[in-house]
Amino acid sequence: MSLSYRARWAIGVLLAVLVLATHGQHDATALHLPQATWAAFFLGGCYLRQTRLWVLGLGLVGALDFAAVTWGGVSNFCLSPAYLFMVPAYGVLWLAGRTCATHVTGLDRRSLMVLALGLSSIVVAETLASGSFYLFSGRIEQVTLGGLAAYLVTWAPQTLASFAFWIGVAAPIHAAVRYLNGASGLRRSV
Repeated sequence: MSLSYRARWAIGVLLAVLVLATHGQHDATALHLPQATWAAFFLGGCYLRQTRLWVLGLGLVGALDFAAVTWGGVSNFCLSPAYLFMVPAYGVLWLAGRTCATHVTGLDRRSLMVLALGLSSIVVAETLASGSFYLFSGRIEQVTLGGLAAYLVTWAPQTLASFAFWIGVAAPIHAAVRYLNGASGLRRSV
């Protein structure tokens, strides 16, 4: 689907607002939506595509984390040399979104395989983020392969659930917009 500048701008603002509203939320509750940051990077790659917007997203997330630690009273426990691995983690999501946007046009077999590959990017991103924290943060006293696996199993379900929630919200909106675009194109040609 080809998007106008105005539509891409609106999507970018919406994704930024979602990140601003939810970044740092670890637990979804009746009062808090799940964190949208992972899904925002995937959807940003899908709809916005430009590398400079990915960099802008990195800046937004970095600024939010800096503000939370500096002025918000949030512990700096997660800030360590491993924090740099967030860049490739968000990059994996952005590139997967771009890949999906390029190859997924309908619901054929090939598109479903590409979409599954794209959605598996969250597993890679979570492994980069949590795995690097476990291995390189200096916060874990005794690093073992079994400990790494246990650490990943502890944090991955929450990340996958948040990602699935936001992709689940975006999918019907995407389908409705595609349908309405197709329907409006039919009306014009009649």
